[in-house]
Amino acid sequence: METIINNPSKRNGRTMAGIIIVIIGGLLLIDQFNLFFIPEWLFSWPMWIIAYGLYMGGKYNFRKPIWIWMIVLGGSFLITENFDNADRVVWPMAIIVVGTWMIMKHTKPAEVNYPGNNYKQTQA
Repeated sequence: METIINNPSKRNGRTMAGIIIVIIGGLLLIDQFNLFFIPEWLFSWPMWIIAYGLYMGGKYNFRKPIWIWMIVLGGSFLITENFDNADRVVWPMAIIVVGTWMIMKHTKPAEVNYPGNNYKQTQA
């Protein structure tokens, strides 16, 4: 089991997650004191999904793609809640983006005969 001292990337991820949590707490505190005008959509449930996506990104040092999906999902819900008839456009576009991502993810070039690659594919 590695400690945080031996693995600085874990420390950076936790630091980023901590900063995000402090920012969210500060915004909630400012909202309670009514010091500044803060829009209602900033504290809606889609924004919590976006904030959780940022937290997950910070926690894993933005290496795992789950944070992107959380932000896209939260952003889609946020747009559909705040604009009239946006759901007619947002959800078909979201489906197109997911399909494009699936196509692009699975069409990576094969690692054949690259320098430093110990495995060499033979022609049949």
